Amino acid sequence: MTSLAPAPLAAAIVLLGGCATTGPVGGPGIDPLLARGEQPGWQLTVTPARIVFATDDNSLVVDEPNTGGMVPKNGRLTGQRIQVETRTQPCALTSANYAQTVRVTVDGQVRSGCGGDQSRGLSLGAGTWTVLSVNNRPTPLDRPFTAQFERGRLSLQLGCNRLNAPYALAGRVLSTGTVAKTRMACTDPSFEEAAEKALALPFDVEAIGSEQLVLRNPLGTLNLARTRS
Repeated sequence: MTSLAPAPLAAAIVLLGGCATTGPVGGPGIDPLLARGEQPGWQLTVTPARIVFATDDNSLVVDEPNTGGMVPKNGRLTGQRIQVETRTQPCALTSANYAQTVRVTVDGQVRSGCGGDQSRGLSLGAGTWTVLSVNNRPTPLDRPFTAQFERGRLSLQLGCNRLNAPYALAGRVLSTGTVAKTRMACTDPSFEEAAEKALALPFDVEAIGSEQLVLRNPLGTLNLARTRS
């Protein structure tokens, strides 16, 4: 969104919860279900409010309401176009081991994958990460693209405006609360708009060694590398 205020004034304006859409997505006492599949890749997120499925190349994206409010841990969920069946048994993907097998049917096409709790947790720690890409689109080198995890808050600088939100990390599932956003006039707000959209769902966080992170959900992917001074 473009502001008509001069840039120095606009830089000082902060919308507290005015631009991003969600509070904690899991709901009180209800953890979201995150699931993934490979060859070809896909992602599924189920919260009490939404069922969201997307292929990794975004050739198919389905976002529908979870009318029953149920998040299946060992059972079935039937939506309008998406049906989910989960079973509590070990499941392995290339990137991680999971606690559940998941079968997803979208518009009659069946896909198998893994979801639920993952075998190892993460500790993000304090410090700054460089955002290498958003939705596999490399970030420019002439502007700041950073992520900071500090005292339960996530701060994203994506070329122009800054996004701030509380976050919680459970195992490898990162959920954010209400987002606050500065309102500067930007020539290219596409990176921050894509990241802001993705923040509406929990992320599956994948660590690549100790120096890189991939935050992934059906609405977006952020690739981060630890910043070295």
